[in-house]
Amino acid sequence: MSDLFNQAKQNLQKIWGYPDFRSGQDKAISSVLSGNETLVLFPTGGGKSLCYQVPATVLDGLTLVISPLVALMHDQVQQAKKLGIRATLINATISRRETEQRLINARNGMYKLLYVSPERLQTDLWQSELPNLNISLIAIDEAHCISEWGHDFRPPYRMIKESFSTYTKNPRWLALTATATPEVRHDIVSVLGFKNPNVIATGANRANLRWWVFNVEQKERKLLEIVKKAKGSGLVYAGTRRACEELAELLTQKAIPTKAYHAGLTSDQRANIQQDWVDGKLPLVVATNAFGMGIDKPDCRYVIHYDIPYSIENYYQEAGRAGRDGALSYPMVLYKKSDEETSKSRMMRSYPDLDTINQVYSAICDSWHLAIGDVMEKIEAIDFDSVSKRSKKPIATVRQCLSLMEQFGVLNLQTYTKEQLGVQFLGTSEGIQDQIQRYNNPKKVRFADQVYRLFGFQAHEETVFLEMDYLCKKLEVSRNSLLKGIQILSREQLLNFTHWENQTLGQLIQERQKRIPVDVKRFNSHRSTLFAKLEKMHLFLKTKECRTRFIRIYFGDKNVPEFCGNCDYCLNNKKASKTDLKNEIINLVREEPMSFGRLSETSGADEMKLKETLDFLVREGYLKADTSGEETKYSA
Repeated sequence: MSDLFNQAKQNLQKIWGYPDFRSGQDKAISSVLSGNETLVLFPTGGGKSLCYQVPATVLDGLTLVISPLVALMHDQVQQAKKLGIRATLINATISRRETEQRLINARNGMYKLLYVSPERLQTDLWQSELPNLNISLIAIDEAHCISEWGHDFRPPYRMIKESFSTYTKNPRWLALTATATPEVRHDIVSVLGFKNPNVIATGANRANLRWWVFNVEQKERKLLEIVKKAKGSGLVYAGTRRACEELAELLTQKAIPTKAYHAGLTSDQRANIQQDWVDGKLPLVVATNAFGMGIDKPDCRYVIHYDIPYSIENYYQEAGRAGRDGALSYPMVLYKKSDEETSKSRMMRSYPDLDTINQVYSAICDSWHLAIGDVMEKIEAIDFDSVSKRSKKPIATVRQCLSLMEQFGVLNLQTYTKEQLGVQFLGTSEGIQDQIQRYNNPKKVRFADQVYRLFGFQAHEETVFLEMDYLCKKLEVSRNSLLKGIQILSREQLLNFTHWENQTLGQLIQERQKRIPVDVKRFNSHRSTLFAKLEKMHLFLKTKECRTRFIRIYFGDKNVPEFCGNCDYCLNNKKASKTDLKNEIINLVREEPMSFGRLSETSGADEMKLKETLDFLVREGYLKADTSGEETKYSA
């Protein structure tokens, strides 16, 4: 194992350019390479992904990464490819034909990293190919999704271990999360069947973050006041698309360049906003919680929650996007008393009761003309207006119900924000090729032949979808010319086509039933858990104690100091302020040794006062000073 770990460290330096592992990463990677069942609990920005990406570069076989987030999969695959690591993904957005090809490639050793959604593990195609794969490591990202106590519970996650019950090889197992309470940790270990797991936890403390809650009635005014004074890039989280648009417009009018980010924008618009923010071209983004997953921007200096998050887990994850470089940063919440009722109402709308979901389930099945017992052979478009009228529920409620159906494994959803063209050929291959060659116009022959080659033989069996931008580039035609040409081929009975813009598609996982196939007890239990988490968030906002302490205890940290010296409570409390710098320094170096310069940057303390405090803490035995390197490093 030591040889593998040494190779892992060399690859860290060679591929990623990092001189050494962060605190905890070395233990996690050593545990994985030793073959231990491993549970990694790192805070947001703690470097969890390297705990499976680095082992993937030294282990002989394939590293399988199970992730629930399509966007995050795409980002990590692209990042891996840029680093020269062979990687790909399989999820519901990939056609069956392409999935088959990627599995063949994986069987032949073409990838080191394969990202897959948990739902894909249950498919016949995956199960039939599984015995042929040489999997050396199975990494379960966002492992809190396993737990019914978690804020992002997804039933397919509980089936992961079972999905590999027939796999005769002996891969390593790794589970990772940033947001696991003690109950969630226990659930993860139990469901995965870990016998004697090696738990690597660095604690929930982010010592460079100044947790702050502003209790104000005029939230817009306070937001403007904060942003005008703030330095560096920032994020503002708002609860609705409308709020994002209105706040972005308000800030821009006040000479603070800002853009709104939400699911109502096209994928290109979202990608451009995200990249401009990461590159520092755009200082501020007002976003829904759709923003931020997988984004690596170390120098975000502040995160403001304009609306209350639904849980401590959500808040910690989103606020934790500030200060990933370890420098002083500010997560803030704008809060007023009426927000409590508003957030409860939002939660009710976001998590409808089972009767409401069942009405939407029946309505969408009716819209697809499915009788009880019918099985959906292929994915279909969702007509939200039709489902809304049939269920007598607003479209917003329909969307929430469909999201919950996906979460509970009833429905597969796909949303295409890029323009798509779907084609299915009519007749045999020989017949179509003969018909193409009989066209009199050489340009038409060339166009039809290229279309046939691009969509491929699979389009004889089912409708195959390709992006319009891709087709226009390959065919060297404009969008309008492409649509006109496809319409002509359709009239001539060469093909049928479907044209989608911002289309949501769905497919029932099981046959249609009289009532939605959900365990009522489990559903209601999870719903109650989420409302309890919202109440805990309210308690955090109203607490009369150290906010860092509140968060750390919530996530199960032990022996937490009474005061952090960093948050609004501590800095406004005389008793706490007497010991704030001492406690802050101890907290900062408890996780990893720091130099004087790093401590100065992170704490923001006066250098003379910092030196006096360090001397005192070393003299009294609270800290150790390591002078063996180029600069002195302090540790607790």
